[in-house]
Amino acid sequence: MAHENASSRRPLLGFRPRLWPTLISLPMIIVMLFLGGWQLQRLAWKEGLIERLESRMYDAPIAPPAAGVDIDDAEFRRVRAEGRFLNDQEMFLTGRPEKGTVGLHVVTPFVTADGRTLLVNRGWIPDDRRDPAKRPNSQPEGTVTLEGIVRKPSLRNAFTPDNEPAKNLWFYVDVAEMAAKAGVKDVPPYYIDALRDTDSRMELPIGADPQIGLRNEHLQYALTWFFMAIGLIVVYVVWHRGVEKEERDAVK
Repeated sequence: MAHENASSRRPLLGFRPRLWPTLISLPMIIVMLFLGGWQLQRLAWKEGLIERLESRMYDAPIAPPAAGVDIDDAEFRRVRAEGRFLNDQEMFLTGRPEKGTVGLHVVTPFVTADGRTLLVNRGWIPDDRRDPAKRPNSQPEGTVTLEGIVRKPSLRNAFTPDNEPAKNLWFYVDVAEMAAKAGVKDVPPYYIDALRDTDSRMELPIGADPQIGLRNEHLQYALTWFFMAIGLIVVYVVWHRGVEKEERDAVK
């Protein structure tokens, strides 16, 4: 009878939660589940952002926004303008590989038909083609039609070297600094990624493909947090069952 009473009092999961393991594990599990849920919220936000930006990119082209534009509202909008490149003011963004080949991005001021000046990332060239003489027909003369995507200059991180305007060596886009180097004024606080106007990748510079390229790894992060929470729950239960078994064996 005593054995039956003891069995009836045994917890459903086969163990009695211990105080300190519970105080340590429970908050950790709650935090992991919270972080997993937060990453799912971030996933929904990022997917919505990508959808909005892609709709801007594939809408009909508009005129380049004015200098006072809200850059967050203008980013990734497709634009079209007529004008001419200031080819004698080419600037080179270094450290831009293309399919494993070391290269540069060519940034050139562009004067529109209505007199405004924009910074245009015309695209990629191999590192050994910095000299225009080594890339014939790469500097269009006269009036041309530009089509591209508005881009917000990326934030410089702690590992990015300083630009060296005197050497025409640029590691990141700084619109104000580049405009000063090129001797142009009233440049909007964005630059334009020129799109390729041909399917051939043999013409230099190689313009940008129309794609967003935003990282979206929130689902992986969410699953990681959820699996970590499940793993800790399993460890918690298994440990308690092991302790209960040891105690029962000791009583026998």
